[in-house]
Amino acid sequence: NFCQKATTTVPASQIVRFLDEHGVVRYGQPVPQQGVDPDRAFAYAPEGSQRRRIEEALLLEEMDDGYGRRQRSSPGTDTSPLDPASAILTRHGLPLFTKPLRAWGTTDTPIPVKISKLLSPVPTPPAVWACGVNFTEAYSELGLEVGVYKYPVVFLENPAAVNNPFDPIVIPKVARGECDYEVELAAVIGVSPEGRLCKNVSVEDAKNYVLGYTVANDIGARKWQGRKGGGQWARAKSFDTFLPLGPCLVSPSVVGDPQSLRMTTRLNDEVMQDGSTSDMVWSVYNIISFLSQETTLLPGTIVLSGTPRGIGFVRTPPRYLKNNDRISVEIEKIGTVYNHVVEN
Repeated sequence: NFCQKATTTVPASQIVRFLDEHGVVRYGQPVPQQGVDPDRAFAYAPEGSQRRRIEEALLLEEMDDGYGRRQRSSPGTDTSPLDPASAILTRHGLPLFTKPLRAWGTTDTPIPVKISKLLSPVPTPPAVWACGVNFTEAYSELGLEVGVYKYPVVFLENPAAVNNPFDPIVIPKVARGECDYEVELAAVIGVSPEGRLCKNVSVEDAKNYVLGYTVANDIGARKWQGRKGGGQWARAKSFDTFLPLGPCLVSPSVVGDPQSLRMTTRLNDEVMQDGSTSDMVWSVYNIISFLSQETTLLPGTIVLSGTPRGIGFVRTPPRYLKNNDRISVEIEKIGTVYNHVVEN
């Protein structure tokens, strides 16, 4: 049974970061509602959705602080488990996002904690690497031939753009008019089982450096990406709230093959993107290997997959995000990110 008795230790294969009823930031293993398979993380959905949603979590009771010590967290107290994405407690100057997901912690208490608000699973990544034009069908959509680029087209985004999975996407005046959606698989970098940082890794070995997976909506202000805006991809993608992440971080053992996941975007309930990671030109492991050559990918770094066909700016007429829109992106086995659009 998922949490049958207090002596049962449950590996944390899916982790949510959330506020409890007292406003304390917690990490926990989600408790599925009755009838929901705990290994099917895509049950996580926002309030108001007709799909089942997760409302409770079992706390991760023990987490290593980086010095061999463990800090406990108990329901009903103000003591929270160590935030592995924070820089408060560090080892060798690195955030404590350094353990494989299955080794973060376990829970041995049957007492669930109410989730007041789901937060992004990675609040302050050291870097966000994006990959453009990486789906076969997207090439034809853009009028390009596959093979025109010899290497993955990568660029950095501002980590401060990270948003919670169900919070509003706020479009500032400077970005208004041509904002677009992109469903993307987000791989979160950890360290190898031996504790090595992700640097100069092979494609075959890259899987050993993936801490877990989550869902991203990589919002972009197309007017900054275009010629008139100077081709500024990083600027276009880096406005506050432009990278909703979540709703949970899922172990690679649960996700399985990252190249066989369905990806869907809905704008006001209309399906805009319906693709699969199997259509990626460069796989998740290819991208990680490429980025890691003579470059250290620090623990907590986010690597985005690129997006399938169906983006707004190539449609006739274009479909851009506007005030009061509802946008959701979903990836099989991981979950749904759902946001309202607000023009500031």
